[in-house]
Amino acid sequence: MMSFNNDQTSEWPYSPFFHPYYRPFPPIEVTRFQRSAATCINLMEEGRKLLDKVNKDAQFAHELKDAAQKNDHSHVHSLIQEAGVTSSFHLAYTPDAIRIDFNEGNEESCSEFTVKLCW
Repeated sequence: MMSFNNDQTSEWPYSPFFHPYYRPFPPIEVTRFQRSAATCINLMEEGRKLLDKVNKDAQFAHELKDAAQKNDHSHVHSLIQEAGVTSSFHLAYTPDAIRIDFNEGNEESCSEFTVKLCW
């Protein structure tokens, strides 16, 4: 039985996996990860305001869709703000759907919450 005892291979003699290097990962730091999660929770609440308004107010839903179909970006933006959304957001809409990307509004943040609704 042949055995491999060098650092270039797996500790198992006939392992199909080749491990050329052992690279330790840096210590786990979760502060930024948790801060991002907290931010997304807040952004999710912003999205919920809009979703509740669309769900419960047919007139609002009609006006939002109508403004989007007319490509009236400023009116769509103001309607979303009228629904109670105070965070920064980006809009995209097509004949099939509207997508709202909620974010903190600063360049350093990597947190984002996206809502897509089909018409």
